[in-house]
This record gives sequence, C-alpha cells and structure tokens, in this order.
Amino acid sequence: MNSQKLSNNDQIEKFTVSLADIENRRKKARRIFNFAVKNLSGTGDEDIIYTNLYDSIRMGCEIVLWLSGYRAKKSSEGYHYITINAAGELLNGDMSNEFQRIQKMRQKRNRFDYGTLASISEAELKQAMNDARVLLNKIDDLIKSKEN
Repeated sequence: MNSQKLSNNDQIEKFTVSLADIENRRKKARRIFNFAVKNLSGTGDEDIIYTNLYDSIRMGCEIVLWLSGYRAKKSSEGYHYITINAAGELLNGDMSNEFQRIQKMRQKRNRFDYGTLASISEAELKQAMNDARVLLNKIDDLIKSKEN
C-alpha cells in the first residue's frame, strides 16, 4: 500500500511542517530513547522503559510521515497503528522485519496501558531498543538527505 492508497483510505492527510519542527521532534524522540537506554534494566520499571522506547519509535514514525508531506488523521481510530503502518509503507518495505516487531510492540504497549499485561522480558527490551535505534538512525539519514 502506498501513500496514495493510505490517503484514499482516509487514514492520512497532506501535512506541511518545517525542517525545524521535524528536527525538534527528532531531538525529542532521541531524548526519550536515550533515557530509556540509560535505564534499560534492573530498575523494576521495565514497562515504563518499554513504553519510552515505543514512544521514541512512534515519534520516529511521525517524522517519516512528515518528511513525506503527510500525517495520520488525528480523528481516525488507531492513530498509532496508522502512523506506524504508514511509515513502514513510506519506507517502501525497508526495515520490514523491524516494522513487524514494532506493530507487535504497539499491541503489547497497549496491553500495558489498557489491559492486564504486567511484565516484559529483558530480551524484549533489548530488541525494542535495537529496533528504535535502527529507526532513529534511518530518520537521521532521511533528514540529512532532505537538507542536502
């Protein structure tokens, strides 16, 4: 599914944002990611760290959309799902394995916040950290290419 199909499905809309705003969002995503990495294990707050890693990924996915001139419609159900799905589509299948795990991470984070899930494994935390790092590094590359 490409951006036109996503737009036709009434999930995303055209959106213009400055590179300065994109850079501010990138810095915030990096700060949240760095905080999570610094507190990765042994704190007893693994669910909070996992949520922080998820938030850095979600912001990264928003940046992918912004760089392409889109955003998920705020009024749409499943805003996070649409944002993550659209970012994966806009990257043309690049990072498809990471995006499969990110969608599972989104579901797990949702169960933390709204359900009864109470724990996260060290391996899941480390995988989430690696996926977030790969995405944020990809975004750095995309921003550099826009600036040049």
